[in-house]
Amino acid sequence: MSEVDKVFIGSIPENYDRYLVPLIFQDFAEDLAIRVASLSPKTLLETAAGSGVVTRALIAKLPPDARYTVTDLNQPMLDYAATRLPDDKRIIWRKADAQELPFNDATFDLVCCQFGVMFLPDRELAYREARRVLKPGGSFLFSVWDRIEENVFADDVTKALAEMFPNDPPRFLARTPHGHGNTAVIRSELERPAFPT
Repeated sequence: MSEVDKVFIGSIPENYDRYLVPLIFQDFAEDLAIRVASLSPKTLLETAAGSGVVTRALIAKLPPDARYTVTDLNQPMLDYAATRLPDDKRIIWRKADAQELPFNDATFDLVCCQFGVMFLPDRELAYREARRVLKPGGSFLFSVWDRIEENVFADDVTKALAEMFPNDPPRFLARTPHGHGNTAVIRSELERPAFPT
């Protein structure tokens, strides 16, 4: 991915939030927020927060004394996410790479990430980093999409693009967002470096 492709600037964060979030992220964000809140973390870290859909779903479910650090690799996305919530002393917004977290060891009760791990160049490194910043007994919750064939919307888009570009069909959706749904692979990646059984 080129450096230009990684930068979500201008109207991209707003359009991402306006069109993609309701279509493919909102319901999953609500689910993840319920799962996170059920563990009653006092200190939590969100990585790859994007436009803040999980942040918005979760903040109302946290106790008044919680500390919630929200991170993303892209500062314009974080800036936009911050505008979508009233000022809340529990939230710390910080630009950070999930593969190189700028936090001390054993800082958080919980680390969460919605649909971000599939985009990481080195998932095992990110898993080690999540483990490093977790307190003993802490939890790491993340979500990934299943194979593209299990997602009607993404599969239909991919098929339509293949018809439009038969000589060079775009396979990004199948390869990246929907290319990391094999639970055996995920378990293996987690167990090796970061969360051994």
